[in-house]
Amino acid sequence: MKIESLYPEEMGPDVMPLEDFLVNGLPLLDQKIEDRIKQASANGNVLRYVCLIDDARCEVGIQEVPKDSALGRLRGSDNVVEIYGHCYKKQPLVIRGAGAGNDTTAAGVLADILDIQDLFP
Repeated sequence: MKIESLYPEEMGPDVMPLEDFLVNGLPLLDQKIEDRIKQASANGNVLRYVCLIDDARCEVGIQEVPKDSALGRLRGSDNVVEIYGHCYKKQPLVIRGAGAGNDTTAAGVLADILDIQDLFP
């Protein structure tokens, strides 16, 4: 599995202190993402965080996709899955729906915290 991190290794928590990351790292990351957004827009595309699974290969990262594609039309916390196969070579089967959103994510984090608390009586 290949995963593109949202921040470079030299900005990792074991390398860069948090204060340095917040003061210097984030503005640098913001600029890099802004440059990628501008380049994608110039190409008529948008950026999306995508997982691609093909045979035994899996890649996760920020990709440039056409803005009029199923991925490009995503809004808010929506999720989409495109399935290509023998019957869907030219036009994928698309499954689209609401993502977790703020409330569901917060409830999940709280549940995890409560589970962890049980590990330390």
